Amino acid sequence: MIERFSYSSIESFKKCPAQFKFRYIEKIDKLHEGIESFVGKRVHEALEFLYNEKLSGRLTFYDGVIEKYHQNWEENWHDKIVIVRKELKNQNYSWVGTLAGPWKIAREKKIVKEFFRLGERCIAGYYRKFSPFDQLVIGTEVEFNFALDESNDYIMKGIADRIDSDGGGNFEIHDYKTGKRMMSQLDADKDGQLALYQIALAKKYDNIESVTLKWHYLQHNKIITSKRTEGQLNKLIESIKLKIDQIRENIIKDNQFEPKESILCNWCYYWEECPAKSSMNY
Repeated sequence: MIERFSYSSIESFKKCPAQFKFRYIEKIDKLHEGIESFVGKRVHEALEFLYNEKLSGRLTFYDGVIEKYHQNWEENWHDKIVIVRKELKNQNYSWVGTLAGPWKIAREKKIVKEFFRLGERCIAGYYRKFSPFDQLVIGTEVEFNFALDESNDYIMKGIADRIDSDGGGNFEIHDYKTGKRMMSQLDADKDGQLALYQIALAKKYDNIESVTLKWHYLQHNKIITSKRTEGQLNKLIESIKLKIDQIRENIIKDNQFEPKESILCNWCYYWEECPAKSSMNY
């Protein structure tokens, strides 16, 4: 039985119960990593390094931050990094064998270099925008483990990219995004992940006056902000509890997690394991 849930796991169940089962119950470990995810991790690490240096009383210049990015890229690069080609379908990649969906090993140096430069541009734009970094940061990569209610039957976990506080009860929760697609303001106002971290924050601090949720879209050098009311947070809690109940019921009854077929199947890591694969025409 799953003891702790993340917002990502809940979203995975909502999008496709079969994918949730493969990842969180059967824990099928895929060695492949999308290059977009790889770039995102390296950019996150560079910004985390920047603010941790600041918290330690040191101001790191741009050259130091970009050097950290280069170093982490070198140290973490591996031959299972894959590039998604959205114009291709599963059948176009049938020759790949064990790779699930439209994946291709990242041997194309030109494309890899483009992604490498993309990460550099994200860091450079952020550095220019926020230098000299006088934000009142209280933590980076902040981990949360908390119960949604007093029953302790619904335990959540998560990691916030950064949390700021002015010391007077006003907090900001920050999330870095390296993807190209920006969410709309409407989507930001409905997003549950940072709102969930706000719930966790309220359980950790007593003096909260306000919480602002901020998404940094680094490719565009833009920020989207949002806030939540107490009613909205309570509604989120109940909706997550409902999903957790559904997951537990599925496990107890027959462990059946049916696939939810959509265009996203073309980019699913678990395509090879999915029962929907047999019903697709090649």
